[in-house]
Amino acid sequence: RLGATPPPPSQPPFSPLPDGIVVEEVSVIKFTVVVTIAADVNDIDVTELQASFRPAQQCFMPECKLTVTLHPVEQSAARRALQTAQTTASSTASVFKDGNTLSAVRNANYVFARNSATQAGNILNQPVSEVDPNVNEREDTEPRAVAPPPPSAPPTPPPPSPPPPSPPPP
Repeated sequence: RLGATPPPPSQPPFSPLPDGIVVEEVSVIKFTVVVTIAADVNDIDVTELQASFRPAQQCFMPECKLTVTLHPVEQSAARRALQTAQTTASSTASVFKDGNTLSAVRNANYVFARNSATQAGNILNQPVSEVDPNVNEREDTEPRAVAPPPPSAPPTPPPPSPPPPSPPPP
């Protein structure tokens, strides 16, 4: 009998980075929208769903990072017998607080949350049964791989001083 397998080594959050790229905590604003999908959690392709949420939330790398999480909706046995499974999909757009795409991401999230279930279903290509009309907007920090600013130019030397005036001729 084999012993318990050791846990896999924990992975660093970033693969090896090119020279000069550093990981630092940056200020972000996170916008989370939530929909309920009339499907079993195992029947939803999270990669496809993320690809559908990305334009809906105007969240594009590198300015904005998108995270989609799925949770099965717990239902009573009686309700389970009557209807299909339900899955809650939360999509969080995490955008640089000082980035130039913040207002576009904010607008897109509030517009998305005003969609009907049918409209959201068409956007996400999923059988959406409910859209939470509230957007969870919060400030946070998260690690991001960033390039350092370009090296500043060396200070320019002061201009040469003019030669002293020559004495007047006699």
